[in-house]
Amino acid sequence: MKLAHRAVLAACLAVCALLAACSGVPHSSRPEAVRTVGVDVSPSAASDDGPRPGDDPRTIVFGFLNASLSSDARHSGARQFLTTDAGGKWNDNAVTVVSDYKIDVAQLSGNTATVGFSYQRIGSVDASGIYTPEKTGVGIGRTTSATFLLKRINNVWRIDQLPFTGLLIRRVDFQVSYSAHLLYFFDSSETQLVPDLRYSALEGQSLASWLLARMLGGPRQELAASVQTDIPDGSDLSRAGVTDADPIVVEIPGSSHFDQPALSRLATELAYTFGPIRYAGRLTLTDGGKPVEIPGAGTVFSTSTFPGLGSDNSAPGAQQYFLRNGGLISGVDYKPVPGPVGSGSYALRSVALHRVKAGALVAGINGGGLVLGPSTGPLGKVSLPARPTSSAEFRPGTSEAWLGVGGAIYRVPADRKPVLVPTPAALAAGLPPKGEIEALRFSPDGIRLAVVFRTADDSSEAVWIGSVVPAGESVSFESFEAVTPTALKVTDVAWKDATTLLMVAGTPDGEPQMYTVKSDGSYLDAVPSTGLPRGITDVAATVGQAPVVSAGTPGTVWIQTFNGWASLSGGGQTDGYAPAYAP
Repeated sequence: MKLAHRAVLAACLAVCALLAACSGVPHSSRPEAVRTVGVDVSPSAASDDGPRPGDDPRTIVFGFLNASLSSDARHSGARQFLTTDAGGKWNDNAVTVVSDYKIDVAQLSGNTATVGFSYQRIGSVDASGIYTPEKTGVGIGRTTSATFLLKRINNVWRIDQLPFTGLLIRRVDFQVSYSAHLLYFFDSSETQLVPDLRYSALEGQSLASWLLARMLGGPRQELAASVQTDIPDGSDLSRAGVTDADPIVVEIPGSSHFDQPALSRLATELAYTFGPIRYAGRLTLTDGGKPVEIPGAGTVFSTSTFPGLGSDNSAPGAQQYFLRNGGLISGVDYKPVPGPVGSGSYALRSVALHRVKAGALVAGINGGGLVLGPSTGPLGKVSLPARPTSSAEFRPGTSEAWLGVGGAIYRVPADRKPVLVPTPAALAAGLPPKGEIEALRFSPDGIRLAVVFRTADDSSEAVWIGSVVPAGESVSFESFEAVTPTALKVTDVAWKDATTLLMVAGTPDGEPQMYTVKSDGSYLDAVPSTGLPRGITDVAATVGQAPVVSAGTPGTVWIQTFNGWASLSGGGQTDGYAPAYAP
């Protein structure tokens, strides 16, 4: 289904807030149609924790903010703290996430009052569950000051004017009340599932309906040209719906007439998207209430029906390597690999590896530029338009080496002839002022590329993420979006899994340390550094394996453990630098 058509259909679809609880699928029931939050939904009974005659205006403000954490229909508990007029205008679909807030003492004037309010914004979540991070500060925006306006009605204070749009939630409450959910779409090759991270506070039937609405609405804009949808054009989705039961029943009108490959892909996307909301979640796809036969699966399916496609699918046999004295060292026996690559003949400064039947391909950077070849050697020099500014990276599932040259990205196919990768103007022309790419790393699905871009005046070293758009034999990028704040100086990055990045970064007045961040900029957190020396320089990671870092000059190599960090070799000191995985 074309995404332009999907966007039109999406306008008619949103979350159903019915809270039905089912232990099975009654023969007489139909999946609940997807509807809009707050429309045709009976609000829950008034909360016992609503405003009371004796509550002062500041207490009312506290009460409203606390009640906003509830996931009840239309936040009816929080609406009790608003006047009728304010409640009618309040849109509770948008969420502002803050590090903390401060509520001042109320200023009274007859039957009106004002309460000063200030907060530091971290990010926001829109109605479709997409998180947008704050780009200023180190994950904390500039302090914003505003005022609540309250009125006394029938001797009870109520908020008549809010100083922000939608919900405002502290980071700690957001992490407790909101859960991360992954929508899944196939890439253009129809072989790889790509996760699309969303956030919701809903549960049960409401969550199931919300997820279906988001799926039918299509991927986020950054992924729109990189993935596909598997519902044919012209499908009537106005009657699509879902019932949270065992199995979960998803009604897609016309699905019984989909061609077999599209039906299998749709079932796979549904299984990985809905499976996590129930233990060992099983699904049934229906058309007009009748179960649809899924090729090779029958009428009941789950993620186990389509193994090996989830974002948490690890790379079996992924091996660690690192460099020592310019040579490639195995992380298994801590000895140089056989041949000139291990002996240090190429004086490597960084390395990327790609497993092949005969061993591994090596893309290394040394004083002369990029060298490429088998791990047993020899490595051939690749002619580039200028000196590389980043280490190399193999795109997953291919033998193409990618790297940054100034502010541009090049890929090197098997013929070793570099090809410039078209990028959006913001990155291709350089962020104002111009700068260069210091690091680049592909997500495990090969669809997103994380780039560390340093501006020429050193005002920013941020992580940008772009989505790969295949076009025949060539590729380009639809967009690049910054996901880390400008004040956090990032020097290296790696993907821990399909939606989590590890970074070597430092605050303006601090030492470089390890951080994690989600691919949408959410959950920016420092990683405990117990056992790590100072001076972290590089990080390597892959799905299902412990991250490895190097620190100091000439360098030592460390691996993350349950209790912190330990020497890679498990005892003493592991000398080396520039760790890498061969996934």
